[in-house]
Amino acid sequence: MTTTLTTSPINAQQPITTVPELRNHLRQAAELELSTIPLYLYAAYSIQTQGTYQWAAGMSAFRTIRSVVIEEMLHLCLVRNLLTAIGGGDDFRLYDKAIMPTYPSPMLHRVPTLTLQLEPCTTDLMRDVFMPLELPGKAAAPAQAEQYNTIGQFYDAIVLGFETLSGPELWRDPRPDLQYNRAYWSQDGGGKPMVVTDLPSALGAITTIVEQGEGAAPGDDEVPMNPADPSFGFEELSHFAKFQRIAEGVDVIGRVWPVPTNPQRSEFDGPVAALAELFDAAYCYVLCMIDAIYCSTNKTVVPGAQSERYGLERTFIAAMGGLLYPIADLLVRQPGRDGLNAAPTFGYHRFDDTTPKKQQLTALCDAVLGDSPQLAGDGGVRRLIGQLPSV
Repeated sequence: MTTTLTTSPINAQQPITTVPELRNHLRQAAELELSTIPLYLYAAYSIQTQGTYQWAAGMSAFRTIRSVVIEEMLHLCLVRNLLTAIGGGDDFRLYDKAIMPTYPSPMLHRVPTLTLQLEPCTTDLMRDVFMPLELPGKAAAPAQAEQYNTIGQFYDAIVLGFETLSGPELWRDPRPDLQYNRAYWSQDGGGKPMVVTDLPSALGAITTIVEQGEGAAPGDDEVPMNPADPSFGFEELSHFAKFQRIAEGVDVIGRVWPVPTNPQRSEFDGPVAALAELFDAAYCYVLCMIDAIYCSTNKTVVPGAQSERYGLERTFIAAMGGLLYPIADLLVRQPGRDGLNAAPTFGYHRFDDTTPKKQQLTALCDAVLGDSPQLAGDGGVRRLIGQLPSV
């Protein structure tokens, strides 16, 4: 069954002229960025051969996709910064069943329709889904708030909204202390987070998002490693160009696990079902950690003192690799149904309000250790969970 991402209505014929409309567009931008992350991670998790062949012309497909995921996480944080700066972040949460995407889903407002779904990594997936998703915009293409052809046109509409509404009232309380601005994780990815307090910084944040691949101009495959503050000689490929390299076999995929398309947790039984539930809970916990960052002030971060905010900033991206990947790697090795292996579903896990979420995540992990002892030990998932901040 195909589902639609939850959004508020937009009049496609009208530009953004009010602050509520601008907030609404930014919320949808956050949903759009979030919808790409499970897509790309699922494809990466399906790859057995994650390293680079000795004589390959480029990086491995796994590493290439990982670099895009890292930048998509940056884009998600930049959109949250933009939303916070104009007073729209107080009630917005990523850990929300109405916000978290399900698959298959049509890409938000895109024309022609592009169906997003969790699939094993293939060159066809690059050509048919990932490259169209990151399609470069045509020169002088009009801004489109809805029914857009490229993500760049959607962000152009947001730029026009900021330019129209910018003034003392819009920027009266941008709350920089709630925005994410730590030194960014830079493994294979470019750009960095930035605090948004005025029109120039807002446009800088959007430039980073767009120039890294979501709407880059035709032929402009290379973008600065830090688009907001470019340095001569430091460039990277746009997302579209990275996926094109995989499609053309430059960045080699190699062997892929026989995982299903759009798996559902209900399709698995016994220990595999428990492992799939643990993955969903861990994924949701990471989203909760991001939400918690935007609910805690960085004014608590002082030298020589322990800070909840610093703990969240330091560990939430580490949890993406150290927590999600080991569970997913175990899942894709397990037999599932119809001759296919199991796989992560990126589903919504409901945490009980009566017990701390970290305690619930710990219990889910403890329940699978008998069948999955690889998650235990000094460098295991169980130990990492114990080191995570509580949210």
